[in-house]
Amino acid sequence: MRKLAALIVSALLLAGCGGAAGDADCYAIDHFYIAEEGDAFREAFDSLTVATYEWYRSVEGEEGVYILHYDHYSAELMHGWQEDGIYGTVPENGLSYLVVSPNYLDDNGFELSAEDRELAEAGVRLYLLPDSLDEDEAARTEAFLTDDALDGLDGDSLIDTEFTHDQRIEFRRYSFDGEFETFSAGTVADPVILVATCANMKFFESESLIATGVADGYIKLTREAYERYAHDLPPEMAERRVTFAGVGAMDR
Repeated sequence: MRKLAALIVSALLLAGCGGAAGDADCYAIDHFYIAEEGDAFREAFDSLTVATYEWYRSVEGEEGVYILHYDHYSAELMHGWQEDGIYGTVPENGLSYLVVSPNYLDDNGFELSAEDRELAEAGVRLYLLPDSLDEDEAARTEAFLTDDALDGLDGDSLIDTEFTHDQRIEFRRYSFDGEFETFSAGTVADPVILVATCANMKFFESESLIATGVADGYIKLTREAYERYAHDLPPEMAERRVTFAGVGAMDR
């Protein structure tokens, strides 16, 4: 979300990522190193950003490879954006916003229909809104998410996805008795969910896959996925010393 960036899952847990063994069983990007400075740094960082997206796309959907990112935007903050003319409509009560991959939902007992999965994998921006939202708040939330999803798509982007070309958005309502572990903010219930795939990302997610840390990072790996995929990274990621660490050892 460029505007968001400019201004600024407890019963169910990730299978093998935050279970009985704790945070150490979940891994996120912890570090990368770019020696260049100035314009050369920007060019190197952009190249690493693309390389990270391409690496994630090559392992997307594999067992234990997830997208998991959570933000909470307060009502006060969002009304401030509205007053400043940044958004025309905002949720009245703020926004609890969870970005997750389809296999994350699968492994946490959340049933996503085959049709909706196909839509997300084909590049449709798929949002799930909890039934706990009343109709007025759901309408405000849909308007806000539509505005945000389309913002900035007329400019240059490092990474083209199916969504950036077709720009189709779908909303669904959901009911779920469990909670979702975020690692950065504990467990949350009834968040608004973006079902994220490489095909339906906009620049904000695709260019944030390189982000480090528990709260800022998007890519999360179980221990098994970490052992399988994080030790033989593509040359550019290896050259830039992209490393993963257990989220229990990271600052929130």
